Amino acid sequence: MTPISTLPLERNTLPPFRLIAVAFAIVYVGYGLNFLAVKIAMETLPAFLFAGSHVLLAGFIIMGWRLARGGSLALPRGGMTRAARAAFFLFVGGVGLVTLGEKLGLASGAAAMIKASVPLWVAVIEALRPRGEKPTWLIAGGLLLGALGVTLLVIPNLAQGSTGGAAVGTWVLLASALLFAIGTLDVRHRPPSPDTVNNVAWMMVLGGIYLWVIGLATGEAVQVSPQDFTAPVLSSFFFLLVVHSLAAFSAMNWLLRHLPAAVVTTKFYVSPAIAAVAGWLVLGEIVGTGAMVGLALILGGVAVVMLGEKLRRMEPALRADDADELEE
Repeated sequence: MTPISTLPLERNTLPPFRLIAVAFAIVYVGYGLNFLAVKIAMETLPAFLFAGSHVLLAGFIIMGWRLARGGSLALPRGGMTRAARAAFFLFVGGVGLVTLGEKLGLASGAAAMIKASVPLWVAVIEALRPRGEKPTWLIAGGLLLGALGVTLLVIPNLAQGSTGGAAVGTWVLLASALLFAIGTLDVRHRPPSPDTVNNVAWMMVLGGIYLWVIGLATGEAVQVSPQDFTAPVLSSFFFLLVVHSLAAFSAMNWLLRHLPAAVVTTKFYVSPAIAAVAGWLVLGEIVGTGAMVGLALILGGVAVVMLGEKLRRMEPALRADDADELEE
């Protein structure tokens, strides 16, 4: 659940297809099954201490790897403040609230579908920034399509009543998607440093500390007992630590160095579908027709927004080509 980094594209060093396929499989599995892993762990463990544990440990592992390779963990002046601010949005909002929402009773598939709306929130917040990019008609159409999808997706849960677990979990997941989008834009416009790996390591450590503080402050420590650490729960923890936080993040950044971002970000379309199918197969979660239509509209809206962003970035180059033709 970390923001996608911007790395230089190495077009002339395209790796073998089998390596690309393996990397995509790791990304799809890591970002698609994390919601199922969280749901399994939430059967016995408290939300914030569990989330803080795997996030904090992943951050320390990345720091150790950086130091073992002779790298530095230093941040420029003001970098620690920026990392601390982004960590709150990305890990308390993006990870902690997802975990809490599923703990409250929201199905893992529904959580993944709602989280799929993050790119839509990013586009909306960017448009509302004082100097942000305003949406084109195409992007606005995509946002409306996605908003309709989110509405169809959350109505069945909210209809259960304002105090029901699924209803409260739905509101928590909507807040999570919004906060994660804010954090994504914060890192995009005010990164802690030019070093993506260093940034993620510090944000994970700080985010893990935030989550632990919240968990301890809300009395979660007394909710933990030795018998809670069952084999499925421990498997979920190590999946989130190794596959989701470390392997999928590394594979994502590796792919971004070799392939266009538009290709790599297909995870936004594939991961929610994997999460819905996994929740149905493993936990017997019911995926209704309305939810599938809502997911299709959300993903369609994301696709239209991404297309609009791509076309908007091509416009300056197209104008330059037109000017060259006029000069000739």
